[in-house]
Amino acid sequence: MIGKDYRGPEYHASTGLPVAILLLSVLAISAYLFFAGSLSNEQHAAAKVYLPAAQTQTR
Repeated sequence: MIGKDYRGPEYHASTGLPVAILLLSVLAISAYLFFAGSLSNEQHAAAKVYLPAAQTQTR
């Protein structure tokens, strides 16, 4: 401990904690969405597309 100055600013900050928090958050949100989607057994209504009626020009 002789060569280390513990009162000065920290120049070698560790990025492990913020990265771990970010990854855990992403995993938790992904797991929540996956399990919530698998638990809801409701059939989703299919999307319907209504095309406009074709009109012909008369001259």
